Amino acid sequence: MSREEQRESLEVLLVFFVPLVFAVPLYMFGYLTEVSGNFVLYTIYITCSILLTIRKGRPLEEIGLTRKGLLPSLLNSVALVIAAFVTRFIAADLKLAPEASSWPTVVYIFFFWSLSGFGQEILFRGLILFTFNRWKGWKIALLVSTILFGLIHLQRYLSVSGIFLVSIVGLCWGWIALKTKNIVGTSIAHSLYNFLFAFLLTS
Repeated sequence: MSREEQRESLEVLLVFFVPLVFAVPLYMFGYLTEVSGNFVLYTIYITCSILLTIRKGRPLEEIGLTRKGLLPSLLNSVALVIAAFVTRFIAADLKLAPEASSWPTVVYIFFFWSLSGFGQEILFRGLILFTFNRWKGWKIALLVSTILFGLIHLQRYLSVSGIFLVSIVGLCWGWIALKTKNIVGTSIAHSLYNFLFAFLLTS
């Protein structure tokens, strides 16, 4: 059984790395923008995570796509977003972004960051976290998913402190996913976090 779980974990890592190998050069040479690149990347991550789970004969509940545990997952995840908001409000002078005055832009950006939030959650807190948890236990699973989550944010947060903070948030969401066995709540909160701090509020 351990060999099968090892193979499954390798396949999960391929789901993460292979799209990046193709997307990064296209982004660097200007064929993909940040927006179009994220649309492509996270659509691939969502599709591959679901298809790989089904191909392995596992129910989607095993990667946290379930109603069970939704309420504690959502409440704890939203509490994390509120804590981040309060911290940033105290540390910086937050104000609405100028683009927030256009409703079509707000709706479009909300959809964009929702796709990003769900794509990251289903890959990092769903597929990677729960697959490594079966193979190596929760500590290794949490470590691997957190490191990879930080890695994918290198392009956006070029500072060590930025990567560290986003990794801490990822670690917290990973812990919530492990305790509740649910990523629907973390996906909703993650989308809200992205929408608030990557678009709606500036400092």
